[in-house]
Amino acid sequence: MNETYQDPSHPASFGGVDALHLALGRKVSRKEIKNFLEGIDTYTLHKPIRKKFPTNKVIVHSIDQQWQADLVDLSSLRKYNKGYRYLLCCIDVLSKYAWIVPLKQKRGKDNLEAFKIIFSHRKPKFLQTDQGTEFENSIFQKFLKENNVKYFTTYNATKASIVERFNRTLKTKMWKYFTSQNTYTYLNVLQKLVQSYNNTYHSSIKRRPIEVNSENEREVWFTLYGKKSPPSACVLNVGDIVRISKKKLTFEKGYETNFSEELFVVSECVKRSPSEYRIKDLLGEPVLGTFYLQELQKVKLKESFPVEKILKKRTKKKRLEYFVKYDVSAPEAMWRLIEFSFSEKPHVGNHEVGRSLAKPTASSKKKCSDNVTLKFDAFKRPVQRAVQQV
Repeated sequence: MNETYQDPSHPASFGGVDALHLALGRKVSRKEIKNFLEGIDTYTLHKPIRKKFPTNKVIVHSIDQQWQADLVDLSSLRKYNKGYRYLLCCIDVLSKYAWIVPLKQKRGKDNLEAFKIIFSHRKPKFLQTDQGTEFENSIFQKFLKENNVKYFTTYNATKASIVERFNRTLKTKMWKYFTSQNTYTYLNVLQKLVQSYNNTYHSSIKRRPIEVNSENEREVWFTLYGKKSPPSACVLNVGDIVRISKKKLTFEKGYETNFSEELFVVSECVKRSPSEYRIKDLLGEPVLGTFYLQELQKVKLKESFPVEKILKKRTKKKRLEYFVKYDVSAPEAMWRLIEFSFSEKPHVGNHEVGRSLAKPTASSKKKCSDNVTLKFDAFKRPVQRAVQQV
């Protein structure tokens, strides 16, 4: 099977489960082929990612319980709009009612003044944003506390999906207006566009956002969340080794790797509809946020990994051990210290089953000893961290 997969001249080379299953005359089961591919870096790194898949709903119980906010960058149009670069967009999760305030800068004090305008009409109990400095600064956070608004962020790829969807709707209206009027000036019609949105029938709530109030919010709630789906089964198990999908940019090359070089361990399955997963790295450090099945790729953990540098050595139980620097190819270029035991002195370079991003050295052609034992011992307390999906 490996020869077929690795042979560049074979029609099924570097293919998926279906291609190999057909090439092998259906003599090997799909389960066996899938199990084989989970141990092949070429497959697990380049497997196509799914960008669109079912996700969990953002559930609230009343109007103005939770808002989402985001900044839309329109710096390219500033010369047509008196130097205004950004649009602060806020939306109520239940009613879908939206507000917009233009900004010249995205400093904390500018953001604060914009929210003062919005809060003069209504204000939420909870505010969700991304982790931008325009929101996570002492000036703005103090303002929220003074107004009894609780602030939070999430670490998923889609940080605030409802306001991001509104941003897309707004931009569509704006660019249609630009085309219609042969202009890039929007300041004079911005609030008219927002008014148009708030008075437009919204398919998810079966009414216009402006029509939602405290008297009919219960009816709106049942329209949004009334049909409860049962939790989906957990496909991945606790302890499974996975890669994280990279969030492809619009113009990023699709033939480059789609999943992270770094490996992670599934630590929990959160049963929802659909289910989500919590993960940690190989040292046991939790990764903030949750991941959908489509964002993870199950792999087999190899027994040995590339060594970048020998740091020190010691004798333990009459056995010589080497403390080495090991490249786990973290997305944020973060190095880990992991303990290995060697039967003989290792060489710097790539192990035959490893992948390394380290720059070539004079000894890079040498191989590490085949008798390598990887110990998953953390030499410091686990610290929570977030993986930036790029």
